[in-house]
Amino acid sequence: IHLLAQPPPNNTNSMGEPFPDIKSKHSLVAKHVTQSVWEKLSGVVTKTSGFTLAKAIACAVEFDNQHCGIYAGDWDSYKVFADVFDPLIQEYHGIAADSTHTSDMDASKI
Repeated sequence: IHLLAQPPPNNTNSMGEPFPDIKSKHSLVAKHVTQSVWEKLSGVVTKTSGFTLAKAIACAVEFDNQHCGIYAGDWDSYKVFADVFDPLIQEYHGIAADSTHTSDMDASKI
């Protein structure tokens, strides 16, 4: 039997990282980091600092009391891991996917 020819188990991506056991079962990470999202993004690293999805969700994996359970390691994290960050941020803040932020720095309007 040639072991290298066998496909990886269902919980392992092509990089060999198993799907994490998220201890914060009711966190937004547990809701938005699905098996398919993990398979897509777990082998990706950001250009700025080499941040990974595993690092971003480490607190939700390690602790059982997280509400959100995710941190961006750098600016690139928001774009590279947008499949997780976008819906999670939208749910946390109660905003629609197509919402926009407008800044008005005119102090006379305060």
